[in-house]
Amino acid sequence: MGGMSSGFMGGGGGMRPGEGDPLPIAELPKKKFTGRCRLFVGNLPMDVKEAELKALFAPHGEISECFLSGKGFAFLRLDTRAHAESAKEAVDGTMMHGRPIRVRFAVHGAAVRVKELSPYVSNELLYQAFSNFGEVERAVHIVDEKGRPTGEGIVEFERKPSANDALRQCKENTFLLTMNPKPIVVEPMEPRDEDDGLSERMIPRTQAMAKEREMGPRFANPGSFELMFGQRWKELFEMEKVKREQLEAELKESRERLENDMELAYQDYQTQLLREDLERRQQELDRLEAAKRERMEIMSRRRDEERMGMQMGGGVMRGRGPPRPDDMPFYGGGGGPQGPHRFGPSGPVDFGGPRFGGPGPLMDNMPPFAGPPPQQNQQGRPDPNLVQGVQKLLQMFKGGQPNQNGPPDQGPNGQMKPDGIEFFGGMGGGGMPPPGHGGFGGGDFGPPGKRRRH
Repeated sequence: MGGMSSGFMGGGGGMRPGEGDPLPIAELPKKKFTGRCRLFVGNLPMDVKEAELKALFAPHGEISECFLSGKGFAFLRLDTRAHAESAKEAVDGTMMHGRPIRVRFAVHGAAVRVKELSPYVSNELLYQAFSNFGEVERAVHIVDEKGRPTGEGIVEFERKPSANDALRQCKENTFLLTMNPKPIVVEPMEPRDEDDGLSERMIPRTQAMAKEREMGPRFANPGSFELMFGQRWKELFEMEKVKREQLEAELKESRERLENDMELAYQDYQTQLLREDLERRQQELDRLEAAKRERMEIMSRRRDEERMGMQMGGGVMRGRGPPRPDDMPFYGGGGGPQGPHRFGPSGPVDFGGPRFGGPGPLMDNMPPFAGPPPQQNQQGRPDPNLVQGVQKLLQMFKGGQPNQNGPPDQGPNGQMKPDGIEFFGGMGGGGMPPPGHGGFGGGDFGPPGKRRRH
């Protein structure tokens, strides 16, 4: 038990770090009229009355039970053990109707013996444990003369069925009282009278008794028949003692080996529990980290969207949507290797490059055919007054008259254009009219014979 207690119960009385306080144990209640206060009264006269019997024991204490069988014996239950002992000492041997009565403590029929108890199992813990089977009157862990626990105890129930239930369940199942996984052993209590023992008057007078008692106590004489067989009996007793000690040593070794195996298995079990707890904590930590990363990614995307919305003028953020092609500003003049462009009805139209007089590889060393681009309004479109003036000039070159009936024709997207020609005004770098039409204010490029005089 020592190895087990040191491993599972903390060893030396100290608790392991992190362990809680022991389970609270209530104090033993003080009960009256228990089975230990029950007396057996024998050798009663057949005509004795219950009132007479109670009157005989009443001076020694309160009586709760008086069963008179009518066959020469009775049972009485007093309030306390001390009162029962006092009544026993006073009434035993008293003459009643000419017969001496005998008084003894009655055998407790609802008691069990408990073995393999841990040294840390107290009377209170034993009482609490066996209260699961029924009402307990008394529970005791037996100690030796020095107060050390012997590992055996006695539990007394109020009723016999409770004791039978405890015997059955502890035999069919594994009943543990502490953290120590060693189960207890429950056996029926053998009735023993260690207080009164066997008195002379209780021995029946028979021939066997008379023959046995022919000679009294003595030492065997040397060389006698009694000495020879007495020595053989003593040798047998010694051999039984040696074998019993050897068997106990083997059993003790087996117990210690099992306790060591159990200690190692328990350590492995505790290690496994710690490992599972660490894995569970790590999984929880990983889950929290993943949730944190997800929140950070969402916040980063929101910041990027807000930054892009601010760069685009806030249109998207205010719900206006991206800009349309017609809303984009119109830029005249060359602006790149492909020249200026504008979105027309069928898509982007290139008005730059060498074809339209804009900058390009073929026109890099040639002067432009027209002057600077016409003025534009704040929306990036040609000024209508300027376009109307250009239209009049073109009609004058053609010999026609300006349109007096209404506003000039308009091209795609609301651009102004003269009659009979495509409007190319507002194009940066000077626009080039289509074939068959005169150029702008720079001269007549028609045949020499058809030149007009101005």
